[in-house]
Amino acid sequence: MKFKRDAVRWEKEIRELEDTVFELTKKNALSADPEVRSSFIFKKMQEIDSKYGEGQDVQQRHDDEKALEYSGLQIFFGKFLSHSGLETTDSTMQSFIYAMTLFPSVQKKAQAEIDKVVGTSRLPTLQDQPLLPFLHAVMLETLRWNPVVPSGVPHVSRNDDVYDGYFIPKGTTVLANAWGFSRNSKYYSNPSTFDPERYLTQPPELDPREFVFGYGRRICPGKDLAFQEVWILAASVLWAFDIVGVEDDLATLPDVDRFSFGMAK
Repeated sequence: MKFKRDAVRWEKEIRELEDTVFELTKKNALSADPEVRSSFIFKKMQEIDSKYGEGQDVQQRHDDEKALEYSGLQIFFGKFLSHSGLETTDSTMQSFIYAMTLFPSVQKKAQAEIDKVVGTSRLPTLQDQPLLPFLHAVMLETLRWNPVVPSGVPHVSRNDDVYDGYFIPKGTTVLANAWGFSRNSKYYSNPSTFDPERYLTQPPELDPREFVFGYGRRICPGKDLAFQEVWILAASVLWAFDIVGVEDDLATLPDVDRFSFGMAK
């Protein structure tokens, strides 16, 4: 059947891509060229090279290299080729800009913090992050206020279970309601309000990274990279621009009129 022939061909092409990219990176990592830029595979390959001596544990080294090859390519696919990876990052930044237009006092406070720490002579860097706690809280609140995958990713129950009095048979498709978590007054005060201060109180309210990136074995493998990515984007935007809205009354709208809902926003 055609789909089986296609699958065989696609597997071969993927394996060739994996081998080509990995062997090039491996060659660069083990070279003494100072112009080679560091990367995930670069650092891990150097660790493997220092772990195994010449001719020692050849099979184990081969297994470690193959595991690195697979994991490195998944990062490449997830962040640069995957439509969903691009879409969720883009949607998070749209939510951030939307929030800055609706809540200008939050924007001004974040900009004041950036001006104090970074100044005007350079762009923010990830090294500034520990010194910008309010901006960190702004990005947490962006994730909570408008989770980009509000219905979560489908899971399947592996065994019969009972939750809150409901029987869930083995094999049932289960959707975790990330939007419901984000608006649960048990975890968040005034949940419809964009309020970064909720993460700066003692104790802070629930970190939205506990649910917006998924759960268990299917949790987003790029969640830490994704957060750093949107953080540096937001820091750079606020450093360079004032974000101004044109409709002042949107901040008073209820959530049902303020947001659109889908698998990914």
